Amino acid sequence: MEDKNSGQVVNPLGKKEPEFKFDIGTVIFIIIGVIVSWINMLIILDSMSIPAYLSVIFTTFIPGIIIAMKNRYWGYGYMIGFSAAGIPFMIFVDLFIGGYTFATGLFAFIIMWLIFWKVWRSLSSIRSTTIGK
Repeated sequence: MEDKNSGQVVNPLGKKEPEFKFDIGTVIFIIIGVIVSWINMLIILDSMSIPAYLSVIFTTFIPGIIIAMKNRYWGYGYMIGFSAAGIPFMIFVDLFIGGYTFATGLFAFIIMWLIFWKVWRSLSSIRSTTIGK
């Protein structure tokens, strides 16, 4: 949504919407995502049980959303790191577990991107009107 007076993009709180910032926090959360993902994949490889496979969902969505509520780019970094760790695991350790983690992480990233970027910006463009005018 653009402010008609200044031409700047604003969010519902009236602040200027920042452009993508690839800062040190994003890099830190990419590294954290890779580490968490690798540990999770090793747990899956060791146990090979249904709850272990479901743990990928809980270690992507819940921390990703909590991090993204603070700073959405950090949340994106966590999700990208989590998903990207599946590629070397897929090549060097186990094809199925690495591919599953990569696909699930990518799917979670797309959902978060749609929620925190597209929907938020769409909601910010809705204007409230008073009844009776």
